[in-house]
Amino acid sequence: MATEWVKYCYSWLLLWLCIRASESRNTRHSLDDDLLQPYAQGHGPTHSHRHVRDCQAVVYGNTTHESWPSHSQSRQPVAESNMFVTDVEKGTRWVLGHMTVVHNPLKTVSVVEPGGPGGCNIKRRVSVVDTAKAAGCLYAQNGGFFNTQSGECMGNVVSSGRLVQNSGGVQNAQFGIRRDGTLVFGYLSQEDVLDQSNPFVQLVSGVIWLLRNGEIYINESLQAECSETQETGSLKYFVDVVSARTAVGHDKAGRLILFQIDGQTNKRGMNLWQVAEFLKNNGVINAINLDGGGSSTYVVNGSLASYPSDHW
Repeated sequence: MATEWVKYCYSWLLLWLCIRASESRNTRHSLDDDLLQPYAQGHGPTHSHRHVRDCQAVVYGNTTHESWPSHSQSRQPVAESNMFVTDVEKGTRWVLGHMTVVHNPLKTVSVVEPGGPGGCNIKRRVSVVDTAKAAGCLYAQNGGFFNTQSGECMGNVVSSGRLVQNSGGVQNAQFGIRRDGTLVFGYLSQEDVLDQSNPFVQLVSGVIWLLRNGEIYINESLQAECSETQETGSLKYFVDVVSARTAVGHDKAGRLILFQIDGQTNKRGMNLWQVAEFLKNNGVINAINLDGGGSSTYVVNGSLASYPSDHW
């Protein structure tokens, strides 16, 4: 298969709707019990990009995001995916997950709306499996947040060069790929998002910048992404609780790293400190958290390869 035909896709989803629709309700638990949300009300902080810029460490100057040239050599296979089991607490807790190393991400990675183009506009609710099949993805994992009541996509969304929506400057951690292949991680102003000199061809919002230039950046990210309208407790709980997680980052060669672990909130999985440490130990330079809880999903060739928490 030609490299440019192979896609790696993120999808906003309500996976539990798909699963419940296909199996009897009395044979599994609802994922309503495992909705891991970073904010008690609304989504994202209300302060400006300038606030984030002015409050960061002096060493970063006025730069609130990191850019890295992506790997650009076409090769086969276009990605290597590995399942792993890791001991996160010295023999007392084991975690199952997947890490996928993607070559030439400009040519192979797409941010995909739920169910395909138009999914965010009509607030479509569809699983990663169905979205991956429709889009022809070889690998897929969920990314970005959604309104659990309305199905509305949250944050910035650029899909294959098409601006689906912009957040209006809401300061959550971002992952994007620009037209020249540059990988971008961090906080963006609305002007950054809409810039046409080297526009984003893929862009998705997460919550919490895990690694910045090879160092754990969670404390700084908590300050940047906490909303003034609430206590820090909700966002800090989101960081500290063990759960299923998905994240995205890159290594020093500019290869994209997709990360997913199984779990169930407050019972199994990793907290974001552990995710960041694991990624750092595996050579990741910059990374953001994409999602967590019951919607953490990984799909290979259209088949579910992870264990969403309703399976436990």
